Amino acid sequence: MKKISLIVYDFDGTLVDTFADIAGSVNLALTEMSLNSLNQETIRDNIGGGVVNLMARSLMGSGCNDVETAVSLFRKHYNRHLLDQTNFYPNGREIVEHFSSKKNAILSNKPIAFIEKILKALNFLNPFDSILGGDSLNVQKPDPKGLQFLMNKLDCPAKKVLMVGDGAIDIETGKRAGVLTCGVTYGFGDPNSLRDSKPDYLIGNLSNLKSLFN
Repeated sequence: MKKISLIVYDFDGTLVDTFADIAGSVNLALTEMSLNSLNQETIRDNIGGGVVNLMARSLMGSGCNDVETAVSLFRKHYNRHLLDQTNFYPNGREIVEHFSSKKNAILSNKPIAFIEKILKALNFLNPFDSILGGDSLNVQKPDPKGLQFLMNKLDCPAKKVLMVGDGAIDIETGKRAGVLTCGVTYGFGDPNSLRDSKPDYLIGNLSNLKSLFN
């Protein structure tokens, strides 16, 4: 087994299943703009890269390019509905607790306020040594600066760091920072793109981390 000292998790699609609440809020925003709602698969494909990218992609083909209004409406609706159906993936809470002797962090392109609100509601904010959202720094994944910031803050060398995520963007971020990478196949990310990104490890359940790392 590989010895690590810091595990950095993506949030949506990795630790927490937020899809239903995100999809619902996207369509509430589009409806308020008098636009057609989108099917679940289209919204799933649009996720990744933060709220602005999500809504910009969701407007494609609609004849409307008012991304600013779409983002504002999404934030309004999501803030009201982000806990309707959201919960941890199987073994999400347990795996963080299992590795409690190590440093645990979150690196997401999701706004930090939404991450913290969800974790507080799920009573699971304290187990994380640090959390970075998409608006915490002036960069987002796949730029490695966020991951490098966490490594410096928590004093962990790259060879002892693992980046875990469901998207190719997470694997690219980890590779650019020179850390170990692990893809999870159950999340929002396209599984083919995830495999093509060539993570060091590929797992179907977070509990698999127990047999890979100590």
